[in-house]
Amino acid sequence: MKVIGIGDLLIPSQYIEKGFSIFRDSGAELSVVDWQLKNQEELQNINLQIEQYGSEAYSVQDELLEQIKYADILITQFCPINKKVMDACANLKAIGILRGGCENVNLEAAYEKNILVYNTPGRNSSAVADFTVGMLIAECRNIARSHANLKEDKWVREYTNKEYIPDLEGRTAGIIGLGTIGRKVAKRLQAFGMKILGYDPFSTELPEYIKTDSLENTVRNADFLLLHSRMTADTKHMINAEILKLMKPAAYLINTARSGLVDEKALYEVLDKRKIAGAALDVFDEEPLPCGYALAALPNVTITPHLAGSTTDAFLHSPYLLAQEMAPFLSGDATSKYIINK
Repeated sequence: MKVIGIGDLLIPSQYIEKGFSIFRDSGAELSVVDWQLKNQEELQNINLQIEQYGSEAYSVQDELLEQIKYADILITQFCPINKKVMDACANLKAIGILRGGCENVNLEAAYEKNILVYNTPGRNSSAVADFTVGMLIAECRNIARSHANLKEDKWVREYTNKEYIPDLEGRTAGIIGLGTIGRKVAKRLQAFGMKILGYDPFSTELPEYIKTDSLENTVRNADFLLLHSRMTADTKHMINAEILKLMKPAAYLINTARSGLVDEKALYEVLDKRKIAGAALDVFDEEPLPCGYALAALPNVTITPHLAGSTTDAFLHSPYLLAQEMAPFLSGDATSKYIINK
């Protein structure tokens, strides 16, 4: 069994080789290659294309195809495994994705070719959950804005949300998407004494402190609206102009998931007209942000450059997590809960 890991600028090939060393111990032939890109900006641009338009939006270099064409198993984080790659890898039996999503794999093509696809759910869930809480507090308490002003020798104590600066205790967090990340955010915010209301038509066996309702009622009752849904055709722009109208004037929107969940133009309108108190955003329709990006100019928005899941622990631990779950495949066991196209 030939296993090939494709390293990138965030999870270098040597970490994949180290994490999957148990495969070599089991008799598999393990090797790694590097997906050659200029810098992290290029990687981010490619990843954004794939998140918005799917795995076929980017064509892998022929040089890389030549390096991986004999693989029985491919391991990747961001490098797209689309139909071109699968056609080139005639022996391919399984694909492992070192991330919770699967946007960079053509699942339909994999299904047609009887190729199993594994992902790594929750690999950076703690990182995103921690960051989300930080963004929530930074926005409603003006931490980032105050910091920026003091750096410019400005002593500013009043901001656009001066009438809507809350204590967290007793407030309602409305969480859209109650998967691993959504539940971890709920647990953290519940510890602040917040009420937790959520919407997720697919979640089951939730902790008792999470109450569920419809999307509309969750939005209507939330003091903080937090987005943690997957990006699919069904969830694209689920937070649109009509949904945004349901938010309280004193409410805040926090998005550390996918920009496509929100209609950015509609969000700009409600923020610009002060229909809601503010927003904290880690994801955008265009990344990196071009000069003059409309949302970035608003005084009631906290923004960060897609950092939520980017901790050293999250990146480097992913190969170990996935390797443990894929190891039984070497002996014909394909019952893993990480398989997403059974």
